[in-house]
Amino acid sequence: MTDTRSNHPLDPMDDQVLDQYLVSLGRFAPGPGFEDRVMARVRLAPVSGAAPAAVPAVRRRRWPVVAWPASGLAALSSTALTAWLAFNFETLAGSATAAVIAAVVPAWHALLTWLAATSASLGSTLAAGAFGFGLQPLIVALVLMNLAVPVSLFGLYKVARPAVRMRSHAAR
Repeated sequence: MTDTRSNHPLDPMDDQVLDQYLVSLGRFAPGPGFEDRVMARVRLAPVSGAAPAAVPAVRRRRWPVVAWPASGLAALSSTALTAWLAFNFETLAGSATAAVIAAVVPAWHALLTWLAATSASLGSTLAAGAFGFGLQPLIVALVLMNLAVPVSLFGLYKVARPAVRMRSHAAR
């Protein structure tokens, strides 16, 4: 025989089982003294000439009082900084360009000097390796060195990502 129950999430049989469980729970009523505890928290505000009104004794949070001026101060300071940058942009761009040139040009000259000194020895070392061992081991070594970069980046990703919390099957 085939089962006529559907696997739909809103199965009527599931609703009937849930209704039976809810009926078996019974009703809850407030315990003795509940009204007294609630009324003990109610304070009456003195009003002249009128009947006193019930005012709950709930304190309001004070964080908006601090947050609003702080957010206004942040907006004001960022607006002032933006205006200062707009009026002094040419001066800032000129000094930034001068600083970059002062740092990069000597580094570029040092790199060119180093390349000129080592290129002859590096080229002769590669040529000696190619003639001594053959071209195939040199190509394999270069390919392995190039593959080491993405493999090490993947390993760094695996190590640096946050730990995954495992849920036990009993918690479901």
